[in-house]
Order: sequence, then C-alpha cells, then structure tokens
Amino acid sequence: MVENKKRVGVLHAEITEWKSNVELIRAEILIFQKQLGGIVRKNSHEEALKGVEHFQNQFIRQLEVSDELFHELKAADRKLARAADIGTDTESIYVEDYAELRNSAGTYEKLFKELKNEFHLFLEKWM
Repeated sequence: MVENKKRVGVLHAEITEWKSNVELIRAEILIFQKQLGGIVRKNSHEEALKGVEHFQNQFIRQLEVSDELFHELKAADRKLARAADIGTDTESIYVEDYAELRNSAGTYEKLFKELKNEFHLFLEKWM
C-alpha cells in the first residue's frame, strides 16, 4: 500500500459515519432551538434573553456549517463511488486519503461538543 492512500471501502465507511454524525447534530440542534423557546416563555430577564439570542445565532451558524460539511461529504462519497465503478473488487482499490475532510469532520464534532456543553450550562441556569 502506498502512503496516504486508503481502500475505497474504508473511506466510504468513514464518510457514512461522518454523515450520520452531521444528521444527529442537526437533530440535536432542532431540539436545542425548541428549548430556547421554553426559556423565553419562562424568563424575561435581560441576561437570559441575551443568552437566547447568542445561542440562536450559534445554532443558525452550526446548521449552516452542517449543510456545508454534509455537501462536502456527499461529494467525496460520489467520488469514491466513481472510483469503485472502475473495478469490481473495492477492497483492492486505493485512493488518496481524505485527511483534510477527516480533520474537518473532527473539528466540526469538537466545536459542537463545546457548544453543547456551553448550552447545557445555560439551560441549568435559566430552565
């Protein structure tokens, strides 16, 4: 095997997992947005409302990033599918590793976890 190359099947499995993670994060953000509505109904405190606005903006941006990453993942998966069409044995087909995409997916998940933790602290204070 040549350095910086991976089997098509291995990369496809990784991309499938990353796409699944993006979908889970999108769903979780929708739940978070509903929880923000509950905070607004329960609180008129200026600090709470500023926090709601902050998280609304963060969630909108997170959804935008989710859409961008998901689009990149789908494009990479289509590229793998074309490579797999070249031969019948996908285990013997090697392509350039998607290290940059792997890094993007990892950063995306890390930043979401940080946002989620920050949001849970906010919820504890205002719910």
